[in-house]
Amino acid sequence: MNKKAFCTAALAASALWSGVAAASATVSETPSAAQSTAAPADLALQISVGEPSYAAGSGHLALFMAINSLRQELGVGLLRQDTSLDTAAQAHAAYLSSNNLSQHDEAAEHPDFYGASPLLRARKAGAPAAQWVGEAVAAAKGGNDNDIGQRCFRQWYHTVYHLQSLVGNQESVGVGYSQRGSLGLNLCVLNFGTLTAAQADPAPNGVPYVGGQQFDAKTIVTVPRSGETDVDPSFNGDSESPDPAPDLKTPGRPLMVYANGAFGEVLSVGAFKVVDSSGAEVPARLLVSLGAKASGSDGVADAFVRNNAAFLLPIAPLAARETYTATFSGTRAGTPVNLSWSFKTARASAQW
Repeated sequence: MNKKAFCTAALAASALWSGVAAASATVSETPSAAQSTAAPADLALQISVGEPSYAAGSGHLALFMAINSLRQELGVGLLRQDTSLDTAAQAHAAYLSSNNLSQHDEAAEHPDFYGASPLLRARKAGAPAAQWVGEAVAAAKGGNDNDIGQRCFRQWYHTVYHLQSLVGNQESVGVGYSQRGSLGLNLCVLNFGTLTAAQADPAPNGVPYVGGQQFDAKTIVTVPRSGETDVDPSFNGDSESPDPAPDLKTPGRPLMVYANGAFGEVLSVGAFKVVDSSGAEVPARLLVSLGAKASGSDGVADAFVRNNAAFLLPIAPLAARETYTATFSGTRAGTPVNLSWSFKTARASAQW
């Protein structure tokens, strides 16, 4: 197909329900201090991709457009359609729908079994043996397939572990979308592929730090985005298992700072806070990677947070229609990072 610039899609609607099982966040942890952090030319960002083959108005197209819209706005590179991963993702969506499940693994004794793990399903569908495969799963109700696909996407967008999976260095994506199951839900599955210059021995469900597409080491990504409006005040806790804050009944919308993670360079935190329009600081919990905690930064060390990410999780939902300002200071691979940005919340939290 001819290449063309990707057109931004509207990120509308809120999620009604999700039930995602364990968030697999397997990553490569084999950095070398002697390795260069510069991205080779073949790891440059994909700023355009071919038109997808998904049908107009389908849940598949809604999911594809939503994730690429986000990645375009954040400057982390677009994802091209991967037909092998389409097959694997669709097979898993059918399995989940048939068995009223929402998880990454499959059991051979259950109807519509295709493969035990995201990696094995991708290989069965024809993916290269060297390709890393990561997966995200959600389920939702809605008025039509386009609406439901966007609702699934927004579930991931308002989490911790799944949020970072949306903006990683993967380079392709396959989309699965099931017919409505007996619970009245449509299942949404994304399979991410990382192949170019990725290290050997892919994990069953993971993304390596190296390879794929790498944004500039000086670029720092924030979510919510600077100037973003209608930010949901709440955290979609139902989509995260394990729960990053099981002791908090109703946390607020997580804030993420995300850096280039080539070779596992650590993003460490000196200070990370958010204040409302009056200047009052919002009580929040800092979540950092194990590498950041080991380097001396404050915060809760979380094994599922990538080395190149840090999260601030408000203890309670943010206020509606309020403007917040976040500030961050720290280091990435020893280089100072200082950020300040603002966003505005929506009228009310979504009913997940």
